[in-house]
Amino acid sequence: MKPHQLRIEAFGPYAEPVEIGFDALSQEGLFLIHGTTGAGKTFLLDALCFALYGEVSGDRSVKALKSDHAEPAAVPRVSLEFSSGGTRYRVERSPAYTALKTRGEGTTEKAPQAVLFRLLGADWEPIASRTTEVTREVQGLVGLDAPQFRQVILLPQGKFAEVLRARAEEREALLKTLFDTVIYEQAGRWLEERAKAARTEVAEQNRAQEVLRRQAAHEWNPYAIEPVEAPGDQAGLDQLVEQIAAVVAGTQRALKQASTGLDSAQKAKAATDQLADRWDRRAAATSRLMELEAKHEVVEDFRQRLSKAERAEILRPSLEAERTAREDLSALQAAVKGQLLGANRARDAAQSLPVSVVLLDLMALPSLEELAGARNDLAARRAEVDALVNQAIKASEARTRATTASALASRAEERLSSSTAARESRQQARQAAGAAFIQACSARDQLDGLRRAAQQALDCALAVEALGPARQRENESMAAKADADGRLHQAHAVLLDLQRRQIAGMAARLARGLEPGAPCPVCGSAHHPAPAQPLEDAVSDDAITAAEHELSAATGAAQQAAVAVEKVQGVRKALMEKAGAAASDPERARGAAQKADEALAAAKALAERVSSLEQAISDHDQALQTLQQSIQAASTEQAMQARAAAEETQRAQTLSADIARELGDGVDPRLVLKSFEPLEVALKTLSKSCEASARSSAGLELASTRLARDLAESDFADGQAVEAALKEERVRQHWAQRIRAFETDVIELRGLLASPDLTDLPEQRPDTMAAQEVVVAADAARTGAVERHSEARGAQTEIERLGREHRAGAGELASRRERAQLLSAVADRCCGRAAPFISLQRWVLSAYLADICRYANHRLELMTSGRYQLRLTDEGGRGGRQAGLGLRVLDAYTGEEREVSSLSGGETFQASLALALGVADTVQAHSGGVHLEALFIDEGFGTLDPDNLQLAMDELDRLREGGRMIGIISHVGALKERIRYGIEVLSSDQGSRVQLGTNALA
Repeated sequence: MKPHQLRIEAFGPYAEPVEIGFDALSQEGLFLIHGTTGAGKTFLLDALCFALYGEVSGDRSVKALKSDHAEPAAVPRVSLEFSSGGTRYRVERSPAYTALKTRGEGTTEKAPQAVLFRLLGADWEPIASRTTEVTREVQGLVGLDAPQFRQVILLPQGKFAEVLRARAEEREALLKTLFDTVIYEQAGRWLEERAKAARTEVAEQNRAQEVLRRQAAHEWNPYAIEPVEAPGDQAGLDQLVEQIAAVVAGTQRALKQASTGLDSAQKAKAATDQLADRWDRRAAATSRLMELEAKHEVVEDFRQRLSKAERAEILRPSLEAERTAREDLSALQAAVKGQLLGANRARDAAQSLPVSVVLLDLMALPSLEELAGARNDLAARRAEVDALVNQAIKASEARTRATTASALASRAEERLSSSTAARESRQQARQAAGAAFIQACSARDQLDGLRRAAQQALDCALAVEALGPARQRENESMAAKADADGRLHQAHAVLLDLQRRQIAGMAARLARGLEPGAPCPVCGSAHHPAPAQPLEDAVSDDAITAAEHELSAATGAAQQAAVAVEKVQGVRKALMEKAGAAASDPERARGAAQKADEALAAAKALAERVSSLEQAISDHDQALQTLQQSIQAASTEQAMQARAAAEETQRAQTLSADIARELGDGVDPRLVLKSFEPLEVALKTLSKSCEASARSSAGLELASTRLARDLAESDFADGQAVEAALKEERVRQHWAQRIRAFETDVIELRGLLASPDLTDLPEQRPDTMAAQEVVVAADAARTGAVERHSEARGAQTEIERLGREHRAGAGELASRRERAQLLSAVADRCCGRAAPFISLQRWVLSAYLADICRYANHRLELMTSGRYQLRLTDEGGRGGRQAGLGLRVLDAYTGEEREVSSLSGGETFQASLALALGVADTVQAHSGGVHLEALFIDEGFGTLDPDNLQLAMDELDRLREGGRMIGIISHVGALKERIRYGIEVLSSDQGSRVQLGTNALA
């Protein structure tokens, strides 16, 4: 992967658009990124990493990447053009950020966005448009994920210095962030969990076996002479099985004896019960026979009364026929009297009757011919009145239609009035809405100007409020700068004094190195008559170094204080510009901001009504058109309904006059017709009664003749004697049943007492209670034997089951114990608790570290002229928690290995740079041979002396000659002389900007 062009806008410290062409910078393969502290040098690498993966390097958060210096409406964007596999791509990303709402007030959260393009000819073709898809495609093109990219291409020097100097346990934690070895740590934990689970299963199985043995002892204890402890093994369980079998055999024999005794007692009780039953049946039969013989006279009386009732039953049909005929005739005569009275009342209530009906005599039952004539005349009159009813209905319908038409005409008149009033009201509302619409449009046109005025007034007010704290910060920063300058002057004076004193004592230092006969390094003489003696206040190199460090720190602090003063002064000046003439009058600024805000709010309220007022005007116009149509329709309908009402009223009057000529004024033909109905029914009923009376008289005469004939042939004197002798069927049946039952019972009892089964019986009844007590005692004995045998059998079944489960569990326990031992051994080995006492993860990390050292030593030997090599040691020793992760340095000058902490600052940078490049080579090698054409190194060159700086630059030149583009982030001024091209990052209160090319390094 090789970057070509990076574009940044509203991103981090860069408010304005920034464009960096890496092709121009990499013409010589090496370029420098420099600038003041905090200007945003490293943020360029963050933008590069974010464009590819949507992440930033270091500890920054992707949730706050929008530039604080950018305009509120600005959109943060990063775009990177790069090539991979001979094809050119462009990736564009925008992070999540908070933006102003396009409508109304307030803010809204914008989601991150990403698009990946591929260059085909002269056109960019989109490949992916979702953030996850873009990241996945980039990983496939580059061949690295985000952490690997930061390890291989963006080299943060401090991290590798930490790896170099850290203790073994710290180095392990750091290496875990560089290489993904979590799976090996998880494998160790997984094995440990499996081993622990296996050991738990063994313990649980042991407990389960012990529980089985305890349960077996608990089952056996009720049958043991003395309580026993739980068996310790399978042999003890087998012994309990044999003992409980002997107990079961004994209970089975006792059960058999108890069953035999119960059978004998039950047979004896059955014989006694049978004899007592025969004795009881004889006593009951004797007592019952004596009771029946005492009722013989009553039964004879029932027999005589039953015979008389059966003879009278023969005459019942004749007697009942004569009585029924007389009763029917009497009831018919009474009904005719009521019918005549009702017919008279019905005739009196009727109107317009025929003459024949009026003259009909209804004081007595008329003849059938008279009734038929009156009914025919009344039917003819009904037909005439029915025609008049039809005319009355038509007249009523005409009046109803006239009334309906009048009501419709009135409602149409009301609609006409209401629609006319509504049209006038709607026209007034239409005029008011038009005026409001013109006012709202005017307010909408003024919104932009009012919004700018409100924002300017608000900015002015805020600036006025912030002026006081800004002045205070300016005073504080100037005071801090003065203090820092004072410390700088003091440190510089101390260093000069120490250097002066060291130079003064330099002769004594040279004198310590003089040897007899050896030439003096100053004068060349082999004689040393008076070597200089050390002064009491001689200054060592360490003191000089400490003073230089103090001066460097003071210089940095003074520079930072100066930058801080410039920054706060810039902020104060910017606030003064925004405050303008109101800088000295906060109340005035606040009042102006409030008035501008109120004017803007009022204009917004009016502008928001434009759409609703426009719609209201349209609604008013449509409503006016509808009202006009309604007025026309109501006027037409009112005229039509009024004419229809007059026509129907004239028709109803004509029909009513015809009815009055026939029946008289005020007579309703429907009432006349209704008054005929009761009279018609009464006449019809009288006709039927006349026919029924003739039939009833003939029937009574026949029934009386038959009864007289039947009485003459019987032994009854008259009908009353027959009535007295007659009885209901159920009474006669009851008497017959009692007589038959008496005779049957007497016969059966006499036969029963004469049977052989009830002869030869003792005088006293046999004692059945004694036999029952013997059976109860025998049954209780057998029940107890059954319970004891059942309990023993249950205990035997349970002990045998427990023995079988214990035998099966013993085999399973052995298998689980073997598996637990195997898993524990593997877990101990992978977790470093067994020889060679190094965990699986640390073994893998040690292998990575060995590869890193191998790659690093190739470069370290060149940078140190073959003096130093990094060596991997087994720090921690046997059983050490960090065994296999120790680092030492081999010094070729002495041939000894020593701690890496003994390296000087420049040597540490050389070693850490070599280590960082070794990590890059290792990750690249383990990523399938991915070809990487770019490398960025962040800081660290300031610790090198000129010679070692030259060696480091030589190594970077070798990397450049291999085709890589190398960017260096550094404050070291000497690098500007060695590197021709670069990027200078300049900061201000408006955000950072960059300058590219040779002019940026001047």
